[in-house]
Amino acid sequence: MKLKTLEIGGFKSFADRTKIEFMPGITGVVGPNGSGKSNIIESIRWVMGEQSAKGLRGDKMSDVIFGGTAQRAPLNRAEVSITFDNTDHYLNSEYSEIRITRTLYRNGDSRYQINGTTVRLKDIHELFMDSGLGRESFSIISQGRVESIFSAKPEDRRTIIEDVAGVYKYKQNKDKAEKELTGVQENLNRVQDILYELEGRVEPLAEQSAKAQDYLETKKQFDKLDQSRLVLELTDWYNEQTEIARELAGAEQASDEQAKVVKQQTDSLTAMKDERTQAETARQEAQDKLLALTTAVEQLSGEQKLQAERSANRSNATRELKAQIAQVESRLADLKVTEATRQKKVASQKESADELRLQITELTASHPRQQEAAVSEEIEQVRANLVDAMQALTTAKNQQSYLAQEHERNDAESARLQQRSTLLDEQIATATANVKTAQAEVDEATTVLADAQAEFVRLQTAGKELEAKSQAQRQEWFSKMEEDQRLSTRLQSLSRLSENYDGYFQGVRNLMKAKDNFQGIHGVLAELISVEAPHQTAIEAALGGALQNVVVTDEQVGKQAIRYLTEHRLGRVTFLPLSTIRSRELQQGQIETAQNQPGFIGIAADLVKTDVTYNTVVKNLLGTTVIAKSMDEAVPMARALQQRVRIVTLDGQVMNAGGSMTGGANRNQGNGLLSQQNEVETLTAQVATLHDETAVLERQVREIDAELQNVTASFNEQQAKVLAANERAQQATAKLQVAEERLAQVQKEKMALSYEFNVSSSGTADHETMVAENASEVTNLTAKQAKLQAQLTELTDERTELLARISDADTELTELRAELATAQANVQAAQVRHEDIVEQIEAEQARLNNYQQQMTDLTSDQSDVQQRLSSELATANADKDATTNLLAELTEQLADLNDRINVAEGMLVQAQEAQTDAMSTLSKLSGRQGELRAAVQNGERTLEETHDTSFEFAKAEMSDMPIDSIRTQLKLLKQGLAEIGNVNLNAIEEYAEVKERYDFLTQQQTDLIDAQDNLRQTMSEMDEEVETRFKDTFDAIAAHFSEIFVKMFGGGQAKLELTDPEHLLTTGVDIKAQPPGKKFQQMSLLSGGEKALTALSLLFAILEVRPVPFAVLDETEAALDEANVDRFARYLHEVNDRTQFIVITHRKGTMTNADVLYGVTMQEPGVSTMVSVNLQELDNTLAEN
Repeated sequence: MKLKTLEIGGFKSFADRTKIEFMPGITGVVGPNGSGKSNIIESIRWVMGEQSAKGLRGDKMSDVIFGGTAQRAPLNRAEVSITFDNTDHYLNSEYSEIRITRTLYRNGDSRYQINGTTVRLKDIHELFMDSGLGRESFSIISQGRVESIFSAKPEDRRTIIEDVAGVYKYKQNKDKAEKELTGVQENLNRVQDILYELEGRVEPLAEQSAKAQDYLETKKQFDKLDQSRLVLELTDWYNEQTEIARELAGAEQASDEQAKVVKQQTDSLTAMKDERTQAETARQEAQDKLLALTTAVEQLSGEQKLQAERSANRSNATRELKAQIAQVESRLADLKVTEATRQKKVASQKESADELRLQITELTASHPRQQEAAVSEEIEQVRANLVDAMQALTTAKNQQSYLAQEHERNDAESARLQQRSTLLDEQIATATANVKTAQAEVDEATTVLADAQAEFVRLQTAGKELEAKSQAQRQEWFSKMEEDQRLSTRLQSLSRLSENYDGYFQGVRNLMKAKDNFQGIHGVLAELISVEAPHQTAIEAALGGALQNVVVTDEQVGKQAIRYLTEHRLGRVTFLPLSTIRSRELQQGQIETAQNQPGFIGIAADLVKTDVTYNTVVKNLLGTTVIAKSMDEAVPMARALQQRVRIVTLDGQVMNAGGSMTGGANRNQGNGLLSQQNEVETLTAQVATLHDETAVLERQVREIDAELQNVTASFNEQQAKVLAANERAQQATAKLQVAEERLAQVQKEKMALSYEFNVSSSGTADHETMVAENASEVTNLTAKQAKLQAQLTELTDERTELLARISDADTELTELRAELATAQANVQAAQVRHEDIVEQIEAEQARLNNYQQQMTDLTSDQSDVQQRLSSELATANADKDATTNLLAELTEQLADLNDRINVAEGMLVQAQEAQTDAMSTLSKLSGRQGELRAAVQNGERTLEETHDTSFEFAKAEMSDMPIDSIRTQLKLLKQGLAEIGNVNLNAIEEYAEVKERYDFLTQQQTDLIDAQDNLRQTMSEMDEEVETRFKDTFDAIAAHFSEIFVKMFGGGQAKLELTDPEHLLTTGVDIKAQPPGKKFQQMSLLSGGEKALTALSLLFAILEVRPVPFAVLDETEAALDEANVDRFARYLHEVNDRTQFIVITHRKGTMTNADVLYGVTMQEPGVSTMVSVNLQELDNTLAEN
């Protein structure tokens, strides 16, 4: 592969489209600094994908677009095209010629093209990947790249070997494999976590399944007898309800009559209390008024005395003030005279300073330094013009020599061109026929390939969509399983706490663990009730320690339990025997009063759910407790209920009966027994839902995976078809391309031949004219050079004279500035003294004004003040006496009201006690009626919900056994159920589902472990490949480096060493060298030139191991002396048969060894142009002559 052409347009200083053709061998690029040589190298890097604006010596990428000059407007785009001869298919492409184009517009839009087809930047990078070419490869070497070799750390230097070894794609694949391995490990961890949880469920579920069969048989017998028991009990309850209704009617009448008496007494007492409140308010107002009048009398008396004393002292004060005013006026006159004198002195000193400032300004304006600067600038301009004239004269003389040689070549070239033209016409006709045949074959193959690719893309898209869907579904499945596991763990933890009665008193915990030893223990109250979340805190506060009370059937069971606890010293427990506990409820009037208050939530007992069996217990503990929203509503509610009812707020604060208050909060508030029980119920429902959702997701994952396997099989089959069609299309395209290339080649040769013929013909006619013009130009430039030299001498003498005058003017300016500084200091001091006098005048004037105001105040008339004070004092004394009499009357009235209220309160208490007795009787009857109603409702509901029947049907199916026998049999069956223990009725179905899921996840685990092993094996193989390639490449480079070093230095020795040979994946690379006549040492200890030549030896060694078709060297030999430059150039000649070199240089030794030399100039400021000379042809011509 060879670099054929580079076309630049609008890129940096190349405003005009410039085409550079590169020939085999060494191409040199020369030119003065700033002419744009480096822009050629940067254009190559840019078109090959460079993305760093700073790497192209710019701040932003748009800086590469030609920015305009004084004569040219800026361009709107930059475009660079580079063409490679890829006949040997060095680059991985079917094209034998590759043209890469990059275009950038000033609005930021950009475009990449390969052979006219728009592509991505990624496609450009992939084209050059592992080819040894590219924007950062060793095909483009700058002086900075050379320096980086000897200044880099050993660990960084290893990247050079890696680049040559071509391990980049392996490292990329390894990074990808590591990411895949991480994903596989995460999925494996999830699956293993779930399997761990399932392993603990499979075996217990198998046992529960067998246990459930025994339970169902026993439960069937129990339900049948329990149904008969309910029918018999309901019959007894119906009869008792009739008797209770009769007694309840009489009790309600007595309660209503007593309530009327209480209301009359309450209304009378309320009226008297209102009257007392009004009297107390009036007395308080009278007391406040009396206090205010007393204070006013004392203030007026004191002001009268003060006015009398002021009248006596007024004459003496007037005489003293007149004397002080005279003294101040005298001092003020003296200060004003001093101020005028100092004002004149300040003005005089300012005038002197202004005169000095004017002199300095005039001297500065006429200073000769400005004239000297102009002369110096003119000298520099003349010197630059002289240099330009000398360079132009040299160029003209070179052109004169070139024209003489050109004339001799033109005659021989004309004959050769005519013969070549005839041969090319014949070749064009043959190539055209071949192109038509090949095009027909390409069209046919392209049609087949397009159809195959369309189906391939469809299957590929379907596969990706299914894979993405599978991944998303699987991720959701894993998330659900994680959530299931987390909630299940929490539920198990809470269940263990509940089973072990953690958080309960010691006595309760010990008793409940031994409850199977007793008959008649129903459970702890906290287990027997349930409360909705908003009311939990309030109910827990209302019950307090009673939550841990144990409910038993009767006193006998309680006695047995107490005896057990006492004998074993296991703690204390409070028991609630169902046989003795009675309901307690508020009176209807109290309930209505509470309901009418803001913030009323309900009666505590009504907010608790429990079995009808325990309604009495709940009402006993909570029947007289009211729940309110907050303390703000509870306080007025307690007053309305006369502090006779306990009120609990939603946040657990308590207003006790009698008026006391209990409140605050604990750190663990919200984690009580009721909260824990509700959380268990909530978690149980959530876990069941998650089990169902997980099973659905698992089934969906399996279905998607099966569909994905089908699509993958079809995809693989279609992929084979596409590859076959693509191969046929490539063969046809390659054939067409060869034919087109041949046709284009001969046509291009024909066009080039025509151009050469025209140039040769016109060149002969114009040659004599050019010779005459060149001779005239040499004469003119010689005269111009002499004139500029004389002008430069004259300006230099003038500048010497001006420098002497500048020294004298600077001395005079220094003296004037010193005098000005002294004058300015005097002005400042005089101003300070003047400001002091002004401040003294202002102070004396203020003092005078103050004395004059005091005189005015002393002479004012005081008689009106005395009269006003006497009048106001008399009025205040009269109001005070009247208020004192009113206060005595109100005090006597209040005493009488208090006596009447005490009598009324006593009568109200008697009436309320009588009402309480009546309501108590009514409450007991109502309670019993409610118990019966609840028992009947519960019994009927139990028949309907538990036994799925009604009372009438159950009565028809009732057993003939007496109730006592039924209860005995039920007790035995219940013991049998208790022996069986807790049973999971869904165990059989659940066991089948869990087992199926466990087997599926076990297979998933196996697949993931296999994937892990495969990925690790792949990564290991890639590491081995990287190590092998790195070691082989290092050994090869080291061997060539040692050989080339000797050639470049003319002796000595050098070697590459690995810093850690045992670890080839991380080892650094060290360079040691021994130039001739020196000792063996680290590269960092060599001189600058030795370092550069050593680094170049390494670069050439790299090119020996990994030859590249072309290499661009940007002043890489700049640090070498002349002898080493010659060695450098000779080495380029030795290897230019396999590598094409483009060298930017300033060194003569390199220039003389170049085959083609391009000159970069700026004939127009800011715009680069190219001039070329084929030095090899020039040398051959000179040798022939």
